[in-house]
Amino acid sequence: MLTFLSLLPTVILMLLAQWGRKVHALAILLYILLALINALLLLFGLIFLALPTSIPWPAGNGVSFSPADLHFMGRTLIVTALGATLFLLPPVRKFVGFFTRMRAEDPVHVYALVLAVYAIGITLSQRPLLSLLENVEGFALTPAELVGQAAALILLAFTGVGLGIHRSLRATLQRLGLAWPGRRELISALIATVILLFLQGLISAIWMKLSPQSMEAVEKLSETLLGPFFTPLGAIMIGLIAGISEELVFRGALQPRLGLLLTSAVFAFVHVQYAMTLALLIVFLLGLVLGVLRNRVNTTAAILTHTLYNTGVVLLAIYAPQMGP
Repeated sequence: MLTFLSLLPTVILMLLAQWGRKVHALAILLYILLALINALLLLFGLIFLALPTSIPWPAGNGVSFSPADLHFMGRTLIVTALGATLFLLPPVRKFVGFFTRMRAEDPVHVYALVLAVYAIGITLSQRPLLSLLENVEGFALTPAELVGQAAALILLAFTGVGLGIHRSLRATLQRLGLAWPGRRELISALIATVILLFLQGLISAIWMKLSPQSMEAVEKLSETLLGPFFTPLGAIMIGLIAGISEELVFRGALQPRLGLLLTSAVFAFVHVQYAMTLALLIVFLLGLVLGVLRNRVNTTAAILTHTLYNTGVVLLAIYAPQMGP
């Protein structure tokens, strides 16, 4: 699982990208480092594909990867490396610029695109590990890990929009869409949360009819990962931490550049623990609603909504598990 230290290089590279706006040599250094990372991902992918299929490879906690797991991880890492490399090519970046507000020559925007590919690909490559450890006790997120992840994401959001480099604190808060919560934000959040929880229940009911096995698997994995937080206080903690950190990154920093649909898609695919199930549709719809709130109100309203929604979903998982994952 991702920790603060594992996410810290991401923040350091973002700082390098910010300074690369002023010093061209630093931008070139950033692109070289990203190319090296892509080469490493490609190498690891090829190694996974080349591992003997007759030997079980330990994944920890007394379980082992199957050949299919290893090959899936290998293919995913190779595609991630190639996809990230494409966004280092100027013609591809210019093409993306036609559909977004990304600037092809801006190192921060280039890094944001590559980072989106990493977030999807590397997270997806971890799916076999999550599946293996569904039945393993002691593989739950701890409060310290959750807080560490959130701290790194918040730091990434603020460095990503240039705090202390080319934006003051006031300008940074404005760029992230943050404002003191008032009546407008609170009412918008309450209405959006009610709508989202209704959609959650509706889609979950359909999902249960269509594929109860996959729904039960997702529920089991959620309980494995978030077991310590399946309490009223834990539900509030999950809501606040995820609501603040994820909204600052996705709706605050990323959406003004990638746009509503693409940001919502990236947001959905980094929640890969839900696999290719209707849970991903729920997350995508959540991203759309939060994105509309960002555009129509502000990021503060999106944070409040995300917090209330996450808290509500965990409480439902505790007291009404039939309502959804």
